[in-house]
Amino acid sequence: MKLASSQVRPALWTVAIALTATGLSGCIGAVDRMDFDNQMRERGGGMTSELVRGGFDSLAHRYGVDAISVTSIDISPIETLGVTVRDPGKPSQLDRFAFDGVILGEPIPVQVSVTDDLDARSFTLDQVPALANIEKLVDDALASSGVDDGEVSGISVSRTESIHASVMVESPRSRVLVVFEPDGTPFLVQPL
Repeated sequence: MKLASSQVRPALWTVAIALTATGLSGCIGAVDRMDFDNQMRERGGGMTSELVRGGFDSLAHRYGVDAISVTSIDISPIETLGVTVRDPGKPSQLDRFAFDGVILGEPIPVQVSVTDDLDARSFTLDQVPALANIEKLVDDALASSGVDDGEVSGISVSRTESIHASVMVESPRSRVLVVFEPDGTPFLVQPL
């Protein structure tokens, strides 16, 4: 019996040392919170092509159509997509939806003026190929802005005379709006 306990004791010490080391150093494979936040900002803070595609797929499923006509798209950090949709069954009506990467929220009615030309303001996702690669749009906006330590704080797409994607790049010291053509070509860099 004495022999068994002497063999178990070194194994218990090994386990105790491993548990202590793990407890002192955090979880194995864990990423420091600051490093994680920096990595998220470098990647656009959750603004991804997958978020946009998932939101539009959810909207198409909700309405039972192949393509959704919209008047605005807003993408915010930490996976938030806002879309103003023309109701396919009632094209003179607009509804605002939020999508968090998983759940499509309930529609919120948007007031429309009788002078609003919804045909002239509407577009589909296919008309903005740059949104198929949000990650590249974020990288290009950061590079084009010239802002040191800049972060993308939002992307908006709308149509007045033509469709443009506007990307806001901010730092503690400056803000720049980088406007892109639908294909992702930089159109305008405007310090604010």
